[in-house]
Amino acid sequence: MDIKQLETWYLSNHRKLSFRMTKNPYHIWVSEVMLQQTQVETVLPYFERFIKIYPTVEALARANEETLHKDVEGLGYYRRFRHMLKAAQIIVDSSGKRFPDSYEGLLALPGVGKYTAGAIMSIAYNKPYSALDGNVIRVLSRLLANDSDMREEKHRKSLDQYNQKMIESSTPEIYTQAMMELGATVCRPKNPKCEVCPLQRECIAFQTKTVHLYPNLSPLNQKKHEHYVTLIIHQNHQIMLRKRTESLLNDMYEYPQYEAESIEYVLSMLDDQGVQLSLIGEGKIIQHVFTHKVWQMQVVHVKLTGNPMNDWISVDSDEVKQLPMAIAHRKIQV
Repeated sequence: MDIKQLETWYLSNHRKLSFRMTKNPYHIWVSEVMLQQTQVETVLPYFERFIKIYPTVEALARANEETLHKDVEGLGYYRRFRHMLKAAQIIVDSSGKRFPDSYEGLLALPGVGKYTAGAIMSIAYNKPYSALDGNVIRVLSRLLANDSDMREEKHRKSLDQYNQKMIESSTPEIYTQAMMELGATVCRPKNPKCEVCPLQRECIAFQTKTVHLYPNLSPLNQKKHEHYVTLIIHQNHQIMLRKRTESLLNDMYEYPQYEAESIEYVLSMLDDQGVQLSLIGEGKIIQHVFTHKVWQMQVVHVKLTGNPMNDWISVDSDEVKQLPMAIAHRKIQV
């Protein structure tokens, strides 16, 4: 790989993103966590607002978990932010408020894997540690015409070893960002801009006109469809909510919902548990797509005429928007 050509291209062509304007390892950590499974365009306003609210790792360590969830509502994958809060508290408690500056120290933090640790070490500290994400896998698969199944860990490990070799001959802080930027803006999954790629002459896939074949990714399992009756439970001027305890969307608020095909079944089931609801009317069917599943939610408005379930929480209607709620339920217009 012509690393000098790649780095020269990056310095002249990269997007001027706010999280690239700093070498602060804490800021870079925040950006990398936010960018997991999330597009740059979506992350930018969240990142800028987050850094204003939590400008240091100490400020983050003092955060209230529910408030933090509200501050990142809409980004999804909320477990990453619970890990981030725990990691910030560990840093402040055990490291004298000093952000870790070693690969091993970063890996010891909750939620920090090899990619995130590699990105922080290379970008913030200019140390040669590979950071292999989806963009880099795509670039290297095409460059080398590597047709191994990149869903398998052993094949990703092989590319990671190649990437490590390259970064050891580079300026790490530039190389890592250059590879990410190349994959995001030029070596795209569809309609790649091969004509402006700085690695065009070396790219075997381009030379053999097989760019569309890489990376080789075996098919994912079909998403599981789950059908829910989602209740908007009215009581005077209040709405009943529930705070989730399930791993998916843990600690986010939701309208109580039950995996069922009909409202009659749900009303009967709750009546058996001593909860009386009267039907007001049915609303729209709302769909929300997660990574591995799809929720089909039949929204139904009901009135509570007796005692609520133990895990229901009564909230004023105008306060619902102030609580952290997953986008799946934020789609529901009450």
